[in-house]
Amino acid sequence: VPKGAGANRGPVAPPRPPGNTQDMPDSSLNTKPVGSSPRRGQELRTCDSEPVLELEDSPPHSMRASLVVDAPGTHTARSRVPLALSCCLSAGLAALLLLALSREPEATRVVVVDRSREACGGNGMLYPGEDACDCFDCFEGPSCSTRLEGEACVVVANSGTPYLFEDYWLARPRSAPLSVLPSYHIGYDAHVPRLEAAIRSLHGLVGNAVTDGREVVVGIGSTELIAAALYALSPTQDEATASVWSRAPYYSGYKQSATFFRSAGFEWAADNASSPPPATAERPLIELVTSPNNPDGHARAASVAGPHSSAVMDHAYLWPHFTAVGPPVAYGNSTVALFTLSKMTGHASTRVGWALCSDPHVAARMRDFVQTATFGSPRENQLRALAVLEHVVGSGGEIFTFARGRMLRRWERLEALFASLPEAGQPEAGQEAALFSLEPRDAPATDAFSGEVEYAPSPAYAWIKLNSAEAFGGDALAAMAAYGIVGRSGREFGAEPCHVRLELLMREQTFELLIAKLEELLRAGRQ
Repeated sequence: VPKGAGANRGPVAPPRPPGNTQDMPDSSLNTKPVGSSPRRGQELRTCDSEPVLELEDSPPHSMRASLVVDAPGTHTARSRVPLALSCCLSAGLAALLLLALSREPEATRVVVVDRSREACGGNGMLYPGEDACDCFDCFEGPSCSTRLEGEACVVVANSGTPYLFEDYWLARPRSAPLSVLPSYHIGYDAHVPRLEAAIRSLHGLVGNAVTDGREVVVGIGSTELIAAALYALSPTQDEATASVWSRAPYYSGYKQSATFFRSAGFEWAADNASSPPPATAERPLIELVTSPNNPDGHARAASVAGPHSSAVMDHAYLWPHFTAVGPPVAYGNSTVALFTLSKMTGHASTRVGWALCSDPHVAARMRDFVQTATFGSPRENQLRALAVLEHVVGSGGEIFTFARGRMLRRWERLEALFASLPEAGQPEAGQEAALFSLEPRDAPATDAFSGEVEYAPSPAYAWIKLNSAEAFGGDALAAMAAYGIVGRSGREFGAEPCHVRLELLMREQTFELLIAKLEELLRAGRQ
């Protein structure tokens, strides 16, 4: 080992198995590190063709904030055994050395730290391969050190990007390791059987869906699966077209899914339609339902039943950090249940979702759609989803407890803020009605996952109403914008412009900024 090697050299990699790693079984490539190739300044030595210890060099400076997928922000070491000495030892002594290394004092064990946020002063993230920080709301500059004030500070609360989970994964950089060889499944086959098994184990742990007797269809997030479900549930005969309907306020992406492809098999029928159109053999009905609902957080069920109707139950938010779970959903052949990784663990850009189907014919048509549209979900995406889901199941769902605590605290802060206002339409004598009102949460219910009897929901979004047609022109979105908050208009959800949706899935410091700006807006409304 070169002079100075030791404390800053890097962790000891596990011995490589003899033979070509390309011949290793798939299970060794899915979620477990398989040993990395030599890095800068790194040498791999062997004795009589037997693998020995491998020491990694310190990472390049530009990569120290987040090194690789399975070890972001790490360049620590656990071995000071000279490689030259290792080559002189018998296989038995080498084994004893490895055993001793595994039992070294706690003080010298590897401690993995993800410094992606620390590299930006706590106000941004420095991702692998990038030269500048990605700054949080109201911060700017190469290292996010400049704080924006006044009108320059704008809180973006219009998307639903689940940064809520970022702290959880920053604290657990080794919890879901992933390393993929360049030779791993370079063909078109994208099926990952272990992912389906992990999905079934996940639902068994949480208790939010029955998977026995159901087929699992994996797609590129819920967006693709919504379109796939509409295709699968629509009539196969050319002379029939299904009506697609959803009760307002509905998820803003439904209309685009139903209209983007201009399909002859189905068409959007929910504009200005408070009640569903009739369902007939020539004009069957497909109802899109989000439960808990986006944007208002209420639990929902399908409104229509009958021989010529079917439903897509979108359960993106049916997880313990948003609502009480149970009993598990178990739908019949005319219903497809959808779930997604994004709102469950935060890995939105991984683009993995899945459908549970009772009808094999519907499942087959959904797979046909996914295969035709995108040739399936990329293997790398599925492997990352697999690593994450196996961690969730293996930890007993600790991520749900983490996210649940944060969401409850946010709702307590939000409700306390609006509780200081008089009730809309019911002001006290001599007092004007509140300018804004917050959509109340559903009543507490029994939660199968935690066993709690009074389990209060903590929705992902705040659905807020502007109670004056004169103030801000009756436009709640404009009211928020006037105080530095970017929301999403009620129009996008099939509702009136007096409503606005604000996401509550942002980072902690961004949520604090949101509360401060809402307080300023509500205080101005009381004057």
